[in-house]
Amino acid sequence: MNRFLFLIFLICGGGNLSAQQLYIPLNKQLLNSYESRLNRKGINFHTSFKPYIVSSLPNSCDNDSIYSYIVTTQKTKKFLPWVYNHIVNENFLSIKDDDFRIAINPYVDFELGKDFNWDKTTYINSRGAIISGDIGNKFSFETYYSENQSLFPRYITNFVIDSNVVPGQGRAIGFKNDRSYDYASGSGYISYTPSKHFNFQFGQNKIFIGDGYRSLILSDNSSSYPLLRITTNAGVIQYTNMWAQMIDKRENSQLGVGFRRKFLALHHLSFLIGKSVELGLFEAIVWQAQDSTSYRGFDLNYLNPIIYYHSVQWNLGSPDNSLIGFNFKWKISNKLSFYNQFLLDDFDLAKSKGKKGFYRNKYAYQLGLKCFDVFGLKGLFIRAEYNEVWPYTYAHKISVMNYAHYNQPLANPLGANFRESLLLLQYNFHRWFAGVEIMYVLTGIDSASGNVGQNIYSSDYSIPNSFDLNGKFIGTYGNYIGQGISSSILYSQFKLNYLLNQHNNLLIELSYTNRNQIIDGKSNISNFITFGIKTSLFNHYYDF
Repeated sequence: MNRFLFLIFLICGGGNLSAQQLYIPLNKQLLNSYESRLNRKGINFHTSFKPYIVSSLPNSCDNDSIYSYIVTTQKTKKFLPWVYNHIVNENFLSIKDDDFRIAINPYVDFELGKDFNWDKTTYINSRGAIISGDIGNKFSFETYYSENQSLFPRYITNFVIDSNVVPGQGRAIGFKNDRSYDYASGSGYISYTPSKHFNFQFGQNKIFIGDGYRSLILSDNSSSYPLLRITTNAGVIQYTNMWAQMIDKRENSQLGVGFRRKFLALHHLSFLIGKSVELGLFEAIVWQAQDSTSYRGFDLNYLNPIIYYHSVQWNLGSPDNSLIGFNFKWKISNKLSFYNQFLLDDFDLAKSKGKKGFYRNKYAYQLGLKCFDVFGLKGLFIRAEYNEVWPYTYAHKISVMNYAHYNQPLANPLGANFRESLLLLQYNFHRWFAGVEIMYVLTGIDSASGNVGQNIYSSDYSIPNSFDLNGKFIGTYGNYIGQGISSSILYSQFKLNYLLNQHNNLLIELSYTNRNQIIDGKSNISNFITFGIKTSLFNHYYDF
């Protein structure tokens, strides 16, 4: 994908268009400024499927309005003012004409830190580039690539050791001999809007469904993946079809084949009801590309664009992993909104009668409140959120068909079998931003006795006491959230940053994090501080 886009750049010339088909980055700090305006009653906009396309946003969310406090400098050919202007106020390099625009910006993440409980100096050293552009008013493209070396705090390092991936970014390779890692990350896509009713996106990217900090349906937690997304807009109705290829990286790469692959087909139908309610219906199907006997590849049956058509097949015993759910948002006022999600992975009503905690009753739900301009102070934002995921949700009998990609969950980074409470306070004033996050999690993790439902890569067949005397798999009853070895996490973080350039979200940042995980009564503390300059376009979920 990146090579293809690079050829486009070489062939075509540069532009400044009013109808860009690019997507707003998923970075939550960046999105807050947009969402405070989109929360106003009377703004008919579907907010649950992200990223947003620039040209679809209302006029109140245009770039000049969002960054009205930025004062651009006058054009100059003097070297130092020119450099300052292109670092702080403009794209680093830009080529424009009547119907073409191309912008090139560096991608950097240079951070130094100290893990006080590990007695190590942590660092991130990332270098890369972001290239984006528009051809006419219907076609846009963007590509990003970075090369990275990092030494993370201890609990993140332990995650990398266990999973062999850097959270949300890619494959990790040992670097030097001090627990440092080398990894590359990248994405790229083309976006085509033939009319106001349709948009086509093809490339390597991430998707987020919902209005929460977390998503229990689909989040940007894992690495990016190849996808084709078709969005159909008809006023109060938005319908999205998406097909994607996922990777199961637990096994070694095979020569000529690579890692094991699986596919995802997803449908999302969103309704705007009145001036304040949005309701979204969701379905996803996961199937493996190859089993032990044959190569299945992409199943053409899943090109069917009709939502919930697979529910009939599921009830007839389809071998694939099917998930359904909904998301809901209510704008209580211009400053306050309530949101929630519900996901159903599996359910057996007949076997649940008269008994509790049947293992196949797999579901998750979310409740949340967002408040903008709290106490009349513009830029002050508060979010309170609760997430609950029952044991064995997102897992499957055939573990390669679980709801995950590149050794990470596609939904919440905590997997399953947990209760999570989140409180986020953020304040934005012109170029300054301050944020506080407090998270508390109660969960249960596996012991020597077996699978308790937290690790979504464990097969349902590994559930303890789930076979009868004849060896038939019957599952278990009496399951509950937190079963297994008791574990809790208290995570708190303070962040302060200063925006240098709004075009690529380049900022200077200072952060302090304290994480205390208690496993079976034993405390494991990570206590660290970081400072650096970075291009902050992506969410890195280290709060797990």
